[in-house]
Amino acid sequence: ELRTRAALDPVGATPATRPVPAARPGGPVTAVLAEPGRARSTRELLGAAATLTGSTLAVVVDTPDAAELASFGADAVVHLIGATDQAAAIARAATPVVATADIVLAPSTAWGREVASRIAARLGVGLTGDAIELGIDATGRLTAWKPAFGGQLVAAIGTNGEPQMATVRAGVLPLLEPRSAPPAPVRTVDVAPYPGMTVYARSRDDDLEVLADAEAVIGVGAGIDPGDYPALEPLQTMLGAELAATRKVTDKAWMPRARQIGITGRSIAPRLFVSIGASGKFNHMVGVRSAGTVLAINTDPDAPVFGFADVGIVGDWREAVALLESALA
Repeated sequence: ELRTRAALDPVGATPATRPVPAARPGGPVTAVLAEPGRARSTRELLGAAATLTGSTLAVVVDTPDAAELASFGADAVVHLIGATDQAAAIARAATPVVATADIVLAPSTAWGREVASRIAARLGVGLTGDAIELGIDATGRLTAWKPAFGGQLVAAIGTNGEPQMATVRAGVLPLLEPRSAPPAPVRTVDVAPYPGMTVYARSRDDDLEVLADAEAVIGVGAGIDPGDYPALEPLQTMLGAELAATRKVTDKAWMPRARQIGITGRSIAPRLFVSIGASGKFNHMVGVRSAGTVLAINTDPDAPVFGFADVGIVGDWREAVALLESALA
């Protein structure tokens, strides 16, 4: 069944869902705040922006590849240079750049939240945080969908301010097929140091890009003891999979918080997600709503996870994993 669903195709074989739309100049503009070192997130947001309005401005810190950014959906690029190690300074410099845009999108990361919230405060507009889906309503306004009430439902959030702003979870938007387009024009904007602020060091300890880029992910629940994680390594190797977890697992410090999938963790869209030993409640499974195929293994035939799964195996995970490894080998 997994082979039929192309869930076992070689790494890199999963096609993009659809191409980036062609530019539609003269209409509404969506500005994308691109976090440095987050190539996939930037690509997701640019594709979404091109789909929403068809006219897209990329605001970047990394040295821009104008041809690549254009293929991902950017029609113009602003390159911020100077004190780009300060989120506050970036926000101050980017505010006049995006002020005339109709929509402003940023990644829902520590960097994206700080920069976007500072811009929203400067412009006096609202900011929808942690959106998992974007759309345009009948009046042409942005609708940002986000989980609410502890993940029991997904709410549609709108705004009557200008620009309309939202941060978006990495991994929830599709990667679109690059389009054929001429390199986007680039202009530079200086970022002056923020008064009274000095950054002595900066580090990043999350696995956001690792999980976002993974084509296969094995998610473990509290039903698997951390001492048994090495037993999953052969299956990981065969699938080329990364390891993720439920909140209960990360609350016990069995796995880093950055590996948590769900309403208060990451949202991912792998080709294959294998859930092992997790009950599969909504607030966890919403994090893999964009997965191509979900395979669930659980001893309880009434476990909620089977309501989300495409393929289910009822049984002891050790036996099931051993059989999977044998079949894959």
